[in-house]
Amino acid sequence: MKKKIFLYLLIILLSTVLLSGCTKKEEDVVEDEGQDTTQEEENTEDSPEDEDLGYLSNPEEFTKVKQSLGESSDFEYTIESIESVKKEGYQEFLFDMSSSEEDVVTPLFVVEPLLDKGVLRVTIKNIFEDNTGITHSEGIKIDTGAITGIYRVITSLENTRIYDIGILANNPFKLELKENDTNNWTFSVKVAYDTKYTAPTVDYGSTEFSSDAQSIEGMTSEEGAKITTYSYSTSGGILKFMLAVASGASNPIPSVNAQYDEEGMLIVTFDSLESDKVPTWGSSISLPSGVTAFVSRSGESSVYKFGGISGKKPFKLSATQSPNQVIVEITL
Repeated sequence: MKKKIFLYLLIILLSTVLLSGCTKKEEDVVEDEGQDTTQEEENTEDSPEDEDLGYLSNPEEFTKVKQSLGESSDFEYTIESIESVKKEGYQEFLFDMSSSEEDVVTPLFVVEPLLDKGVLRVTIKNIFEDNTGITHSEGIKIDTGAITGIYRVITSLENTRIYDIGILANNPFKLELKENDTNNWTFSVKVAYDTKYTAPTVDYGSTEFSSDAQSIEGMTSEEGAKITTYSYSTSGGILKFMLAVASGASNPIPSVNAQYDEEGMLIVTFDSLESDKVPTWGSSISLPSGVTAFVSRSGESSVYKFGGISGKKPFKLSATQSPNQVIVEITL
């Protein structure tokens, strides 16, 4: 089944997953790949995009480049809370931090735009306690001015907290620091609303599992459609294989189709991609429960063949934004 919706009514529901595999990534981060989506019909009366979001009085201070404050050290820190506040022209995310050590320096706080993923990534190191209440399954939803919200990312980096602020459009940001009492800091990430943002109609693919052929109608190589990396996870008898995608258009989801062949292999085909980095890392990917993904690329086409599936098990081909992904879910 396929449903078309307006992007600004996308509700991101974060569900807990047990990460059980390695990923081939450009950074040593494993994303919260249990994230799922629910599509709803447009409701123009209650649309948050109809709100008066105000305007930036200092737009020149907001940028789209990596920003950082503080310094790297071996001190131990605690994240006391994360709050989100609506302001005139921007959404402010407040990170309250502290340390019980003496002569401690300001902790290193980094915000990096990852536009191919549709997020602003916040990285804080040397975190030994987290009192925020934000977990891999519970984030803060915004859905205003092309800002979707904030959620915590699973990472293999020791004593590191990573949070992604989801953005869908032209959202520059500004990083500030307020030093409170001794050994207490509040980092402010101000993310500008995109008041001119118009959500495209996006095909998010199937909403139910089936053994029948499934497809997503999206972008092509002419619009800059690409695959940048992959990751996978298992939970509740479901194998999730996630492909990070991007394009040069407002819709980052590429066209793709999936179906079983006569031998029982699940064939996932991207007919028109400008680029795909995954095939350059190897011709096969070993996945949990004896499943293997065989990867090939010819011209503009990339093919992912999933073998080792016992029978033509139900699967689901879907997509999400912030992060921008095509997801293949297979029942084990």
